[in-house]
Amino acid sequence: MLPYKSLIQIDRNSSITIYIQVCNNFISLITNGTLQPSDILPSSRILAELIGINRNTVKLAYEELISQGWAESVERKGVFVLSKLPSISKNVIPKNNTNNSEEESFLWTNNFKKTIPGPNYQNTILTIDDGFPDVRLAPVDQLMREYRSLSRKFYGKSFLKYGSSKGSEHLRISISNYLSNTRGLLASPENILISKGSQMGIYLTSELLLNEGDFIAVGTSNYKFADDTFKHSGAKLIRIPVDENGMDIDYLENILQQQTLKAIYVIPHHHFPTTVTLSMERRLKLLNLAKEYRFAIIEDDYDFDFHYENKPYVPLASIDHNHNVIYIGSISKTFAPALRIGFMSGPPAFINAAASLREFIDKQGDTLLEDAFSLLFNNGEMERHFRKSLKIYKQRRNLFCEILQSDFKNEIQFEIPEGGLAVWSVFDKSIDLIKMSENALKNGLFINNGQFYKNESFDMNAMRIGFASLEEKEMIKAFEILKKSFY
Repeated sequence: MLPYKSLIQIDRNSSITIYIQVCNNFISLITNGTLQPSDILPSSRILAELIGINRNTVKLAYEELISQGWAESVERKGVFVLSKLPSISKNVIPKNNTNNSEEESFLWTNNFKKTIPGPNYQNTILTIDDGFPDVRLAPVDQLMREYRSLSRKFYGKSFLKYGSSKGSEHLRISISNYLSNTRGLLASPENILISKGSQMGIYLTSELLLNEGDFIAVGTSNYKFADDTFKHSGAKLIRIPVDENGMDIDYLENILQQQTLKAIYVIPHHHFPTTVTLSMERRLKLLNLAKEYRFAIIEDDYDFDFHYENKPYVPLASIDHNHNVIYIGSISKTFAPALRIGFMSGPPAFINAAASLREFIDKQGDTLLEDAFSLLFNNGEMERHFRKSLKIYKQRRNLFCEILQSDFKNEIQFEIPEGGLAVWSVFDKSIDLIKMSENALKNGLFINNGQFYKNESFDMNAMRIGFASLEEKEMIKAFEILKKSFY
């Protein structure tokens, strides 16, 4: 007889009744091949003694097994695994986890087989991230109040039906007004698509623009997820140098004279990862080149709202009179990353196509949440949040940079960023960033190891270190641990 005392596990604190637990245990033994068709089950008396439960409970479990078609009762002989079930070979656990194709249960694309999902920032450990907002500042209570208010209203029930794949009409109107007031960008609500963050906008744009073998220009240093998205579409990347004035548009012009480009991906404000800003001279030249060579400009403006020293340049999309720019923005980056709200605008036909493509992967967003955000824009709460956050983030940036200058002058070189939520930090070559990250984690601090920012053309001993999500005491504590983690 099988060792049922160890095979049948009972949790007396579970909300699942004991007889159902016994039933489920037997189903697992059948489906993993431990029990075969026609095998006899132990008598109710013996099993009850083995696992320490009432005999009637075992009888109920057997009755449930029989009713579900897993077992059958034979008069004067006992309860057996149903003889009509197909025979299942017993599972064999592989000796290693090498991901060899011979060990796969089915064939599938290898595109993501060796990738590892990004870090989980929802843990409570002290963290130096790469430039996230402080979610404690976000008016989440006000957002949830509007959410609940909408859900209680009679007409609000219509939000539970399918809506537009472009997103909530109310939020599109609010975003349209917001872009006009803050950036001089005139985009009608019909030419705006609400996405699940800026990454969805990058993906939709990539899928519509790029075919196998097309060329797209990106920065030598660039946002890795954008690079990977373009590669996934089959495109080939052409790297354009990035200096203190942003992407080198003269270099781009030389490339255009030799190679046809389908698009260029650019982050004019606070380039990722280096935080530099594209000069106005280069912006105007880029727009002229796009018109002349007929390529699309994918403008990723993920944190326009955080600029400290002076008024930021208007986006490329605001001065694009030839309609070459696809503009992508994010509320998640300025409010709270877990609340996935982004937007994109562009030529009407392109936005309509993006909305149709979006239906393949995500029929629509959370209309109720989007409408709640719309109310925050309309009642001025978002503007107050941005104004309050900007003041706090500037103070944190100043303190952060003061500590870097005083305590890390021999280890870290940096420029004080004019905007954004992070400092691009170049570490001394003697510092192993991977080892530093491991040492910091042992001492209670999570910090990136710098590998995310590297690519085939860019390999600096550097990383973005974010200041916005750290209060003063947290910042001081984090730097104390970081200092100890270098060697």
